[in-house]
Amino acid sequence: MPTWTVLIDEYLDFRIARGFQPSRKIERLLPQFVASLPDSRDDGLLFSNADALTWANLPDQAAPSWVSARLSIVRGFALYLAGSGLPVVVPASRQTPTSSRRATPYLYSTCEVVDLMDATDAMFTPLRAATMRTLIGLLFVTGMRIGETLHLNVGDLDTEQNTLMIRHAKLGRERIVCLDNSTTEALRAYLHDPPRRDLGTGTDRPLFVTGTGTAVSYSTVCGGFGQLVRRVGLDHRAGARPRLHDLRHSFATLTMVEAYRTGRDPGHTFAVLSFWLGHCNPVDTYWYLQAAPEVAAIAAGRLDHGQEW
Repeated sequence: MPTWTVLIDEYLDFRIARGFQPSRKIERLLPQFVASLPDSRDDGLLFSNADALTWANLPDQAAPSWVSARLSIVRGFALYLAGSGLPVVVPASRQTPTSSRRATPYLYSTCEVVDLMDATDAMFTPLRAATMRTLIGLLFVTGMRIGETLHLNVGDLDTEQNTLMIRHAKLGRERIVCLDNSTTEALRAYLHDPPRRDLGTGTDRPLFVTGTGTAVSYSTVCGGFGQLVRRVGLDHRAGARPRLHDLRHSFATLTMVEAYRTGRDPGHTFAVLSFWLGHCNPVDTYWYLQAAPEVAAIAAGRLDHGQEW
């Protein structure tokens, strides 16, 4: 059997190949977990549910969210090992209480997004400004995941059909995203901008690049976005702080609001939106909308007038 180091490295590569961002937490905690396992055992398992629970609950009296997060990391690793035919017990979910909750999304207005994009020229070098400006605009008008955009190659953009091919979506899926003409033109302009063009626009080249021609990293984009938020002066609202991922929430909300306001069938729009966002479960799409009072208010107005959803 491969060593624990090899198995962990293979698991981390497996996650990245399926569109997940590198996780320093997982890289740090999995070696700690396997180091806690007994040197020998007589049950034929690599590790058991009891092993996972014992480690997850360290140190004593740890917060429920801490325990739940550690157990979730082991569960993901165990699922990979079990799928590879290795003898492990996959820890059951919800074995411990948890106080964790999803962050409240910050819903951006169009004006706020324009302000963020306009601020790039004053903050960054010409190449980084063009990259951040184009990336923010793309996230806002397509609802793509940031990891999906950073894995795009130039060849994934079809300027004739106005589409983007996402080859590294969550859980290894692929999908096509249709673009408005103006979005295609913005991407074309970015690729033909001299600082970007000089770094190569072959089909196998990353779409969004650094000054050395390598793909832009998640940490670099998040750091730059935080600088822009502070520059523009966006304030926290109702417990929500501006995050890059909330551009995706904003796209979902604005899509549904527009459907209600223009009289389109919101049920059909919701189904298309769920597919567009790459969700396998519509419940995930509902979460993107439930924090938006605009959607609830418009839906209530339609019900007051006897209209169906």
